[in-house]
Amino acid sequence: MSITRYLLFFCGQVGMMGLARFLYQQILFYGDWDIEGTRMFPPIALGLVFLSFRIFDGITDPIAGKLSDTWVRRGHQRRTLLWFSFSLAPIGLGLTFVSNHAMPQALAWFLLTLGLLVFFVGYTFYAIPYWSLVDDYSGGNMQTRARLSNLLGLGIVVASAIGFVISGLLIEKIGYAMAATSFSGVAILLMALPFFACPDKKGIAKQPAHNDQAGAISLWSGITKALRHRKFLALIALFGGSQMSFTIMTAAAPFIATSLLGGSISDVALLLGPLLGVAIPCFLFVPRIQRRLGWLRSMLYASLALALVYACCGLLGQDLIGSPLLTAALVFGAGGPMIAILLGLEAEGVVDCAREREAENMLGVYWGAFNFVVKILNGIAILLASILISFKESWGDMAIRSMGFLAGGCLLAGVGFHFLIRPPAEKAGSGAGD
Repeated sequence: MSITRYLLFFCGQVGMMGLARFLYQQILFYGDWDIEGTRMFPPIALGLVFLSFRIFDGITDPIAGKLSDTWVRRGHQRRTLLWFSFSLAPIGLGLTFVSNHAMPQALAWFLLTLGLLVFFVGYTFYAIPYWSLVDDYSGGNMQTRARLSNLLGLGIVVASAIGFVISGLLIEKIGYAMAATSFSGVAILLMALPFFACPDKKGIAKQPAHNDQAGAISLWSGITKALRHRKFLALIALFGGSQMSFTIMTAAAPFIATSLLGGSISDVALLLGPLLGVAIPCFLFVPRIQRRLGWLRSMLYASLALALVYACCGLLGQDLIGSPLLTAALVFGAGGPMIAILLGLEAEGVVDCAREREAENMLGVYWGAFNFVVKILNGIAILLASILISFKESWGDMAIRSMGFLAGGCLLAGVGFHFLIRPPAEKAGSGAGD
């Protein structure tokens, strides 16, 4: 693939994850936004609603995966599915943040829930075929597949930089509704571009229609087959812990900036700027680390190290190194290398597990099963964060500090469950793709 095509593929992840980062970072702070002591939405109620939609989102993932695989088996190009969904998630984000205190409470809740519904339907039916293009566009070339996987991870970090840094500045200047609309407009353009990243027309983007055993398998049978794959389950446990920790710290960032450091929502950029500034160049070394340690061992080491960093976030607000802000910047920056490794190897792990079982024609189902579990865990993470925020008035800063300890605990739990679930003969660093 040419550099231009890699860039076109990369833009889709930036657009989609930019929307997701805006939502995950701002949703609880948005609900906590008060005028004269009145919250927009009660934190726990908002957390429960968000969890409900994450469960719905997770349930639809295997369906999207099955539809994606069936579409390819019938002789269509998987990339054409992007045209059906690329604009839905941006529209949903705009609806989610259009409410304000001047509206009746019932109308505000209706717009919020409608926006979340449209967002998650669009996110699912875009993400599953898009991520599966890692295998389609690589055409069996391991080096190309590794690069595309790494670009997905890099896209999350770049999108996080946009979501974390720019969202706060826009919200302070033009408000939640206009800031969300601005993000949505840019995302629609970016999410259409991966369609044009197809490297050639010689069997990579389009496969001939055929009826094989994988094609005849039912949706539930495909999910069951994937979730009986112990190495894949162990991978889900590992990434489930890391994704929960990312979600918790994303939601915690505005509260850390305002409550622990005494700044404003735009000061989130001063925290996450160092983290992203360190993480982005580290993506250059992820393929080399993967070749040396294998993707599984790399993820294990990164999870343990990141757990320590997140636990240290629970101590922020003190001038341990210079000022409280400098201390926070250094702590967040220390997580950059581990973020790059975990995000850069996620797609590689899922594709490798599918290929290990000779399930290339079930790649979409594997992605759907993966996201089914991980998205529900992300919803639980938001709920846990909302519970801690609800204790902010009685616990004070300890409610915010507890988010860092919780995020570190999620990573350790993921590593622990990985070792419990993995096949008895499985060793970190072994396997065809490891």
